[in-house]
Amino acid sequence: MQMMACQAGCGGGRVYLFQGVVVIYFLSDLWNWIQENATVFSGLTSVGMLLIWGVYLQLLLHNFRMQRRPQIIINHGYGRGIDSRCIVSNMSQSAVFVDSIIVKLETSDDQYVTDVTDTVDEQGEGGSDVDMKELRQVTRQGPLGSGEYMNAGTFRTLLQKVASEHGISVDDSCRPTGEIGFSSIEIRLIMIFGAETSPIGASRRFNMKYDDAKKLSLVPETIGTQQLGKRRQRLKVRRWQRDLRMPLDSGGQQEG
Repeated sequence: MQMMACQAGCGGGRVYLFQGVVVIYFLSDLWNWIQENATVFSGLTSVGMLLIWGVYLQLLLHNFRMQRRPQIIINHGYGRGIDSRCIVSNMSQSAVFVDSIIVKLETSDDQYVTDVTDTVDEQGEGGSDVDMKELRQVTRQGPLGSGEYMNAGTFRTLLQKVASEHGISVDDSCRPTGEIGFSSIEIRLIMIFGAETSPIGASRRFNMKYDDAKKLSLVPETIGTQQLGKRRQRLKVRRWQRDLRMPLDSGGQQEG
């Protein structure tokens, strides 16, 4: 019995020894193969590092573009009707300077554009003695920091200013008293982004819907605000500026 146990133990030792020798030969062959193909492995390593650096640079470029990209939000707050507030928010990484606020009113027969940047008093112009602290009360022009918002007034006030400038009569509910009908109102912004000199723009259109009770609701035509920051889009913004400097014709229409 003892002899049989010894033979079994010796046999197991030979098996382990054989397996160890096989592993050593395999590792030796693997090492030789790696040395023979060292150039290939070096090239693959270089390509891998190049890909990693490429992804890293893409992330840096993406973050840089996000910081340089203007993001302005135009929305209505405190309700959805004609007395809701027009809220302009700057969600960009840099401050913007609001140069002009334009309202475009579309009706059943034409469209009318008015600059509503400055407010006016009963005498027709802003007061001559304006304290800097009260400047926001007479103009909507000025800087808007990152994460800040501005109340541009109620949609009723904006619509009434457009209607008054172009001779359109409206009732207390801001419905036209004549034969024409209102279809939409569009808010346009002309701004300077950060240290740039070329103006950028933003716009959003709200469709005007009346219910059975003749109550007016403003429904955004798009989910978000249209950003006009690319080179070709800035040409459109410059056209807005050019139209503002042009005198109104007899009908008061300007091209959008």
